[in-house]
Amino acid sequence: MTSPRELEASVAQRILAARKALESGKLKLPPELDHCANELLSAPLTITGLVDTSGLSPQTITLAKSAGMAFALQDDAERKPPTQTTPSIPMSEIQSRLFEHFSTLFGALVGRAATLVKDESEIRDRMMSRVSEEPHKFREMTINAMDALGDFYNSHSMDMFRHAKNLGGMRLVTGGQRMFGPSALNAVRITGLYADTQLIPDPVYPFIHGSLGLNAEELQLAIQLFDILKLRPLVDVELPVPPVFVFPSFEEQLEERDAHTKLGLEELAMRLLGPLCDGTMTGLKDVFEYAKTRETAFLSSLMGSGLFVPPNESPGGRWTPAEAARLYISALEGIRSTDYLNTLKGLPTGVLLANATFERIRPQYHLQENAAELGAQPLLSQAVHWHYFERIAEANAAELNAKNVISQQSLHTLRSVQDDSLSWLANIPVETLANLISQGEHRWLREELDKVTKQLNHHDEFDSNEMIREVNHGLAMLVQRQQEALKEIERKHAPKIASIMTGGMTGLGVSASALLIPSLSPYLGVAMPLVGAAAAIGGAAVGMVKDKAAELTEKRQLKHSMLGVLATVRPT
Repeated sequence: MTSPRELEASVAQRILAARKALESGKLKLPPELDHCANELLSAPLTITGLVDTSGLSPQTITLAKSAGMAFALQDDAERKPPTQTTPSIPMSEIQSRLFEHFSTLFGALVGRAATLVKDESEIRDRMMSRVSEEPHKFREMTINAMDALGDFYNSHSMDMFRHAKNLGGMRLVTGGQRMFGPSALNAVRITGLYADTQLIPDPVYPFIHGSLGLNAEELQLAIQLFDILKLRPLVDVELPVPPVFVFPSFEEQLEERDAHTKLGLEELAMRLLGPLCDGTMTGLKDVFEYAKTRETAFLSSLMGSGLFVPPNESPGGRWTPAEAARLYISALEGIRSTDYLNTLKGLPTGVLLANATFERIRPQYHLQENAAELGAQPLLSQAVHWHYFERIAEANAAELNAKNVISQQSLHTLRSVQDDSLSWLANIPVETLANLISQGEHRWLREELDKVTKQLNHHDEFDSNEMIREVNHGLAMLVQRQQEALKEIERKHAPKIASIMTGGMTGLGVSASALLIPSLSPYLGVAMPLVGAAAAIGGAAVGMVKDKAAELTEKRQLKHSMLGVLATVRPT
């Protein structure tokens, strides 16, 4: 049965399709219906791009719904990716090929392999040099690499998305932000110690199949490639249960064309922004109008609610509207296009911050959609993203955890390991993390941490500070266990080494002492052949070396285990 919301989205899609068909000339109405055409074309659009039907006559709405049906179906067919047959190669290899394309594109942009580049500053310098010194070569290599990646997406994007839906185990989908940056990378490193699979929306796909309105777009693409390529060791291990899986999220296309997405975005934003306004708000357009005409009242409610958090700031802070606006604009300098920034700077403060809040909500909507579609638990990498996630869950009266994927206790444990006090976990090299996961050590750590935090579950109520404290304590105890294991290895081998030494020397008796102290030999009346003595001592030495080697091997294995890695990276 079609739900009321699905029906509403379907109608909105038809009306929007009819308007676009009129604009493009694909739809032509008879002269007696010109008034309907003019009415539909002059109707304003909502904030999310749907046709505002509040001023349309019943006749125009009926006509648009009817005429738009065929064009809506045509739009669906046009934006549907080419039919992709079941891939003849394993999905793990497709993921490896995706990262090969990433590497090739990065090399085309920067002129050097990502593993040899130090930081974003070097990326910027190298790209400026290439554009200045060899512009034709730079352009040709970049276009070829982007075309090849685009062809790859056309062949495999839907396959990757479908495969992501079929993964099992503790699967988490990341999101809450539009880019994959250092904080997201650190979160993947830390969460990889606990989860089975992390589903990561492809940060490169929008650059190939979208219009992002960015400043220095090629530079920002190179930076995205630089960060995502650091996950390559986790992809190249090609495990049956992938530690990470990068999939296309199709967000830009959906926001541009899909009525369900447009409607869902507006509904979600209204649940958060609507209560900040006095009176009845029928849509985001009303909210923005309220923010403009009753700016003082709106800003007082917005800043007082703590809903808006400026970029690079933490929840719980206090800012005046002017300070919040300045921080918002400042964070976008050099990121968004000049035209877009100039538009923002010309907005009244109330409208500007309403828009800023809406921009914070958009990635959260797509995270929820991805989580529902993939059957995964949403996971975020920064406190500010958790802030919006919790506000949305509260507004929707929804649970924070996907119960079929993860328990509330496990979710709180995951959030605890992302606390700043445990940021040292992100120091584990990705190559080391890949080895640990290959050996199943992440499942062992999950069990150990669950033992520590299980006792804190009091009728599903969790104290975050208490949880963080217990996780810290649990990790400290594991490091202590590693130190005790090292001592135990030494204790185990010490008697064997001592026995070998004693046994070897007993056979030599006093003569060995004389050999070691030649000046005593004449007085003791001993004349043992040198070769025989050397053989006796050599036998003991070989035995000692073998057992010492065994001890060192055990220590090395322990060092490369989860316990050893934690002990290595944990601050002393």
